[in-house]
Amino acid sequence: MLKGIWREFYEYLTYDDYGRRRPRPAVYGLLAAVAVILGMMLAAGIFALQAPPAAPQPVPTFAPPTATAIVARIATATASAPPTPTPAPLCPDDPRLWQLVEMRPFLDPKTGQPIQMLKPYYRIEPLCVYERFWADAARILALNDPPAPSVEKWVENVPWYWKPGPDIVYREFRPLKMDRDFLFYDRDGRRIDEVLTAVTAVWTGDPDYPVLVYVYRDSSGAAYRMQWREGRIAHVGPVALPSKEKSVVRRVFAFLYDMRSKHWVLGDTRYRYERAIHAVPEDGSWMWEIYGVCGFRRSELIERFGLKDFSPERINFEEWKLEETMNIED
Repeated sequence: MLKGIWREFYEYLTYDDYGRRRPRPAVYGLLAAVAVILGMMLAAGIFALQAPPAAPQPVPTFAPPTATAIVARIATATASAPPTPTPAPLCPDDPRLWQLVEMRPFLDPKTGQPIQMLKPYYRIEPLCVYERFWADAARILALNDPPAPSVEKWVENVPWYWKPGPDIVYREFRPLKMDRDFLFYDRDGRRIDEVLTAVTAVWTGDPDYPVLVYVYRDSSGAAYRMQWREGRIAHVGPVALPSKEKSVVRRVFAFLYDMRSKHWVLGDTRYRYERAIHAVPEDGSWMWEIYGVCGFRRSELIERFGLKDFSPERINFEEWKLEETMNIED
C-alpha cells in the first residue's frame, strides 16, 4: 500500500519525457524555498551562540519618603477622591420628605380589643417632626411670641373629621397669629391643666400650608371659662356640661405648617364647625401610646420649652360679673 502511495506522489512531481521521468518545474521552486528556510534557521542559531551574555541591570532604589512628601501625597489623594455625599438632615423640615402613615389597628387599652374607627387617622413620619410641632404649639398656647403666618389666605378643602357619621366633610382654615385664648377652671377657681393630644395629620393640597395637624385640648371637670385678651382677663362665665358621664370639655384645634417659615401656625376654625367644641367621657391621653405620638399636659409642655403661662393659676369668680353660661353639647 505504501509503495502505491509513493508511486502516485512520484508521478505527481514528475512527468514522462519520451520514456524518461523528469521533475516538473514547480519542484525546483519548492526545493529552493525549503533551502532558504533552512539557511535562515541555521544563521539565527549561529548568531545566538556568538552573542555575549546580557549584563545584569541594577534594581532602582528610592530614598524613604519624608513627612512633607507623605502629607502632600495624602492631600493629593484627598483632592482627587470623589466628594462624600452630604447626608440628609436627621429630621427634615421639608414636608415632601414626610409621610402620613395610617394608624391601625386601634386596640382599646382597657379591653385589648380592636376599636372600630369611622374615619382614618394618620401620623407624620419621621416622628421627630413632632418635636418642632410641639415647640411651636407651646409658643402658640402660651401666647409667647407665637409664629405668624407668612401668607394671609384661606386654606380650602381641608378634611374635617368631627361631623357625626363615617363621611368626611371639608372645611377652610385661615392661618393667623394667636393673640387671645380662653381656658377652663374648676369649681374652686383653679386652672385646669388641659391634656393635649395630636390626633391626626392631613394633607391640605395647599402649596403654602401643605400639612395640618389636629390637636385635642381636653379639660376635665370644667366649671368656669376665662377669656384672656390684650394681656388681661376680658370675660369670665360658667360652663354647663351635658352629664356627669361626659365631664371633659374637648376643643379641636388646627395647626398649619408654614412652608416658608418652616413653623407651625394656628388655623382659625372660629368654632363654627361641627363639634369643634364638645363634651366627651375622658381625655385623649390614652391615645398617646396607641398613636405612637407623644402628648402633654399644658403645664408640662410650656415648662418643657422654658415658657411661662399667661393665665393665672387661680381666679376668685365671686369678684367678677359672670356672663351667660356656655352650654357644652356632646
